[in-house]
Amino acid sequence: MHSHAHFLKGSHTVNAAPRFSPDAFCVHCFRSLGATRNAAQRTKTETKHICPEKRLAWQPAAPPPYN
Repeated sequence: MHSHAHFLKGSHTVNAAPRFSPDAFCVHCFRSLGATRNAAQRTKTETKHICPEKRLAWQPAAPPPYN
């Protein structure tokens, strides 16, 4: 086997650019968070994004009753 055979093997394949899924966006403030490569990265990006609208959604709808 030639010493340069491993360089030629697979050289005919084309390295395509990475595919991006559609932009991730915040469902609370409707801002685009950027393009993501896969579902895991999209989930991580959406989880790390904290906006005032998201904080407001975490609050209870009504105060607890006082007895």
